[in-house]
Amino acid sequence: MYLYALILALALDFILGDPPVAWHPVRVLGNAAARLEKISRTFPFSPLTQGILFMILCVFSALVPVGFMTVFSGDGLPGILVRGLLIYFALGGTCLARETARVGSALEDGGPEAGRERVAMLVSRDTNSMDEKDVVSAAIETLAENFSDSACATLFYAALGGPVLAWLHRTVNTLDAMVGYKTSEYAQFGRASARFDDLLNLLPARISAVVTALVSPTVGGDVRVTLDCVRASGSALESPNAGYPIAAFAGALRVTLCGPSSYFGEIKEKPYIGSGPRPGAACLRSSLALYWNAYALAGVLALCLAGLMTL
Repeated sequence: MYLYALILALALDFILGDPPVAWHPVRVLGNAAARLEKISRTFPFSPLTQGILFMILCVFSALVPVGFMTVFSGDGLPGILVRGLLIYFALGGTCLARETARVGSALEDGGPEAGRERVAMLVSRDTNSMDEKDVVSAAIETLAENFSDSACATLFYAALGGPVLAWLHRTVNTLDAMVGYKTSEYAQFGRASARFDDLLNLLPARISAVVTALVSPTVGGDVRVTLDCVRASGSALESPNAGYPIAAFAGALRVTLCGPSSYFGEIKEKPYIGSGPRPGAACLRSSLALYWNAYALAGVLALCLAGLMTL
């Protein structure tokens, strides 16, 4: 059942991407989480406990309707359609790639200033002082992380457990994006969501690095060089997972990514990843080709896993 649903979900995501509508389930989830955050902060507990309860409420609110639709849609064609649509809405493989392409177009048409304005829509770091190479690096880093979080991880969990596991991951990943900051406001409240997201992405992040290495020759890269970069720098970042897909993209493209960045007005001394030059605008096109090829391979591997799960 999940195999056919996954085929449908992948076809829809490759063709349509995320529909820009207010009723998109992820947007509905975000709006509901914002309301639940306000409610959770009124609970007479510590911020850490409030954050744990907030995460539980959000996960429960998301998975109950998904589980209900999965169970009661049946095992025939209606069930395939419902499961396929649910997985499709959990996937985010196409949307960010298209947004990254728009960063490249902005750089070509309006220079660094236009690029900074466009990349600011994708990243949480400060963009005002970025030059062209900083803009491109930020876009590629976000693209690499998105490949791990919104493509590989969602496909992996969908293949293992269908819409329910896919939406468990998508829900927790969304909560991490909303409250998983180490600011005074969220350091304690968002800790549970951030740590659970780290746990769920532990294996997919490493799978995404291997998948990226396997397709690296399609953009002039080398499998061994890419894997060497992953081994050398995959654990270099503070996040237990983000460094792996970023190192894979850096190795495949033979460039240097990351480095010190400004977040909320404070410089964060992130290490450099990779051993080549800083990426220019032309590298953004190569990174998108790498992304699409890796996403295609990840889709094939997910279908194989889903097929094995039906045996």
